[in-house]
Amino acid sequence: MENDPLLFVQGPPVYRHIPKVSYWQEESTSIFPEPVQKAVEKTVEKDPIMWNRLRFLKTDFAKHVYKPLCFHLQDGEKVYGVVEDLHPDSVHIKQTDGEITAFEIQDIQEIWWRGKILPTRL
Repeated sequence: MENDPLLFVQGPPVYRHIPKVSYWQEESTSIFPEPVQKAVEKTVEKDPIMWNRLRFLKTDFAKHVYKPLCFHLQDGEKVYGVVEDLHPDSVHIKQTDGEITAFEIQDIQEIWWRGKILPTRL
């Protein structure tokens, strides 16, 4: 009963003009570099599982819970630490001694945590 009108008036229809908002932006003639998103997509095409694992390990929650991680590299080296920063082709790992080292994503063979391979999160 609250939404019913109290008074009906007979008369001509009333039209209101509401201007439409344009969502199109004028295109400039400038040349822009390739967006980072496309570069990330190229990296993900190479190894999407490792990319998703590293992206998850970059979160604050994962840095707190999953530490220290052991990164097994292709050359047999083992690096202990947490993911500090992630780029399209490389990852920065903060080692247990505080040193930050950059590695190519393709150089990481496996990630271990507590003596087991870190489960894959999809």
